Amino acid sequence: MHIVKTVPVGPLETNCYLIGNPETKELLIFDPGADAAKIKDAVHETGMKPVAILLTHGHFDHVGAVQNLKTEYGIPVIAGEEEKDILSDSGSILPAMFQEAYPHPDALRIAPDRFVQNEELAELAGMYITCLHTPGHTAGGYSYFFPAEGLLVSGDTLFMESIGRTDLPTGDAETLLRSVKEVLYSLPDETIVLPGHGPATNIAYEKRYNFYTFERRGK
Repeated sequence: MHIVKTVPVGPLETNCYLIGNPETKELLIFDPGADAAKIKDAVHETGMKPVAILLTHGHFDHVGAVQNLKTEYGIPVIAGEEEKDILSDSGSILPAMFQEAYPHPDALRIAPDRFVQNEELAELAGMYITCLHTPGHTAGGYSYFFPAEGLLVSGDTLFMESIGRTDLPTGDAETLLRSVKEVLYSLPDETIVLPGHGPATNIAYEKRYNFYTFERRGK
C-alpha cells in the first residue's frame, strides 16, 4: 500500500506531499514550495528513494525548494505542458504582492525536465498517475490522480469547502469552476483529495458541502 506524508512548508503552509510505493521503495515529491531541509528530513524518515518532483502549478509557494531538491537527489522535475510560460517567468511565479519577501525572484524560475499532457497516464515509482489539466488558478495547473490508490493531488484547484484564488496572473474564475465541476467531480466520490493548503477532503464531501460549487450547480 502507498504511503502519504504531508510536509507543510513556507509562510503560506503549503502542503508538500511525499507519496511512496513500499514495494519499489521509491518516492514522489509533490510541490516542494520551501524549507528544503525539512523536506529532506521527511524523505529520510520514509526510508525511500525520491525519483521525481511533480508540480501542480508554478507559484512560488509550490516551487521554492525545487532546485535544491533536484540537485540533492538528481531527479527530474515534471509539470503540465501548459504551465511552461509561467515557470519561466519570475513575475508570474512570484506575484507583485509577495515580491518584498523574495529579493531574488529569478532564482525561482523552473525548467522542467518533462511536461505532461492532459489525461496522460504516467508511470512513476511503480504507480500509475492520470495527469489532469485543471486550469483556473493558473492556466497550466494540473491535478494528479492515482486511480489504484484513490488519491488526488489537487494543488490550489480544490480545497476543503473552497477553491483556489483567481486574481493572480492567468487565473480565471469561470475556468476554475469548470475544472472542479467537470474534471475533478467526475472522479469517484470516495477519492481522497490532497489539496495545496489545508486539510484533506474527498470528492463526495466537496460535492455536498463546497459552497463555491454548490451554489452554481446545475447552471
